[in-house]
Amino acid sequence: MKYGEMLVALYPRDSDRACRDFRVKFPDEIIHDSLPGQLWFGAECLAAGSNIIDHEYESDLIRPLAKDLTRHLDSLRDMLKDQSLRDPSIYTDHIKDSLLKFDHLFSEFEFRYVSAMVPVKTVLEHDAQQDVAVLFSEVLEMAVRRGLLTRDQVDYCDPIVMIVIPRLAIVWSVLCL
Repeated sequence: MKYGEMLVALYPRDSDRACRDFRVKFPDEIIHDSLPGQLWFGAECLAAGSNIIDHEYESDLIRPLAKDLTRHLDSLRDMLKDQSLRDPSIYTDHIKDSLLKFDHLFSEFEFRYVSAMVPVKTVLEHDAQQDVAVLFSEVLEMAVRRGLLTRDQVDYCDPIVMIVIPRLAIVWSVLCL
């Protein structure tokens, strides 16, 4: 069983595990299935003394966290190995706490490492993007209610609708705000 699967099994509620809401600020091309492996490789390299190319300053700032993360995982592996020899179906409180600490360390490392590698949206940029999405959604609903557009045009992404949405949003926001 992988660490992520263990965490979900032991802590089924998202609120019990490390928050990863920061991922919405990452560029879309960053989030993919192999991201955890790439992050782990980055942590191992930083802990061993390597630098992120053209990001030496950021590497120096992240290195202590990478060392803590790799050290903690080594310790966690040893605990899990010992426990698997005794009873692999039981997770002691010490193992549970250690898994949770690993989750928090890995989450913090993920945010800091990705932020060092690529431009990450600020909170203001993210909020502005959400505001635009809400505005477009409200404008579409208003346009359908008033009969300016049909539900089929919206559902099938009619090109006319895609061109009209931003214009309607501007006019509606000017008139209503």
